[in-house]
Amino acid sequence: MTVSIDSVDCVEPVISVRSNPERAAFVRRRLSMVAHQVHYDALSLVRNRTAQGFAFAMPVSFLVLFVAIFGNGTVHVDGQAISGSTYYVAALTVFGIVDVAFMALLIALVDVRETGVLRRRRATPQPAWTIVAGRALTTLLSGMIMAALLLAVGWLAYGASVPLRAVPALVASVALGVVVFSCLGFAVAGLVRSFDSAQPVAMAFALPLAFISGVFIPWAMIPHWLQQVSVVFPVRALAVGLLDPYLAGGPRSPWDPTAMAVLAGWGVLGAIVAVRLFRWAPQDL
Repeated sequence: MTVSIDSVDCVEPVISVRSNPERAAFVRRRLSMVAHQVHYDALSLVRNRTAQGFAFAMPVSFLVLFVAIFGNGTVHVDGQAISGSTYYVAALTVFGIVDVAFMALLIALVDVRETGVLRRRRATPQPAWTIVAGRALTTLLSGMIMAALLLAVGWLAYGASVPLRAVPALVASVALGVVVFSCLGFAVAGLVRSFDSAQPVAMAFALPLAFISGVFIPWAMIPHWLQQVSVVFPVRALAVGLLDPYLAGGPRSPWDPTAMAVLAGWGVLGAIVAVRLFRWAPQDL
């Protein structure tokens, strides 16, 4: 049987027309998988009361505790005076983001990897990237909710308000911070060999940087040489990005391009390391 050129020419347009709906259906299936993964991860968080306490209650309780201990006096930042409660609203938002997007994510990733959950999920028809994307989007959602809760408590309880023109900078800093520390969480998880060491490693990375970056101690009280060290790292960059919107009264800009660039640079580095070191199976397999 021969096929004429005319018949082939007639078939090609049909194939091309049919390929578009098929491609659209393929994209919808993949997005549906990501949505299912986000729903699964979010449901796991909702059912885990301990995780909720660390993610949402701990930063708020720290805010109340710090203001009660240190008072609501004046804190000087870059030659500008703000209330202590305002300073700690921004600073503890940094801690909340690091807690949710770095420490909690790192520990959870090592847990599901070392217990074989990731290996079993990897063997299913679901593409690997949808599992990673679902986990990342759930972390972003959790981080945004935590930051919104802390900012709302700061505003309602202590009057820590942000000028309207500074709100986009604040939202952008929160979103960028969650993404960057999620990348770093994925990266460091590749270095951790057992679940028992996951929490100590997470705290060893996060807590010293939090102390020297002005999260727990006002920036003016930190020795100058430690200030010079901390500006290289992402915790201080995020602290600047979240505090600048509160200092944006008058002509001061709520954006700090240098801090955002440092933060973005660490995010790119974290993403590269995460891709190279990410593992689906326990180390001994």
